[in-house]
Amino acid sequence: MAKTRIPGVHISFFPPWSRKLFGFKQGAPWTGDASKLSVPQLKACLSLATAANGAYGTTGKIRYKGKNMPAVAVEVAKKVSKGPGVHGGVTPSERRRLQHEAASSSIAALRALIEAKAAV
Repeated sequence: MAKTRIPGVHISFFPPWSRKLFGFKQGAPWTGDASKLSVPQLKACLSLATAANGAYGTTGKIRYKGKNMPAVAVEVAKKVSKGPGVHGGVTPSERRRLQHEAASSSIAALRALIEAKAAV
């Protein structure tokens, strides 16, 4: 994605089978402002930056997962921890549970609002 002069908006090139060549997409909420990242996201960024800095000077290509890849990319991929919750984030099952609980409280709030309006 390419940045535009409009803050938080990116130019996104569509796949070849699309009728459109490109379009505009809203960027992530933290686009251009690292202070809006969560602690797990910052830890992931630090891990990636540290691994990339450590792989400086690595040249050549290495076969990795059935493909010829740049050696730097392979070194970074091996050093960076992967998986849900590895940097202190929430696992997908925990995220689903939290969203379900939030929906339950929203339903209760809507019911209370309906009852308040019906009483008037």
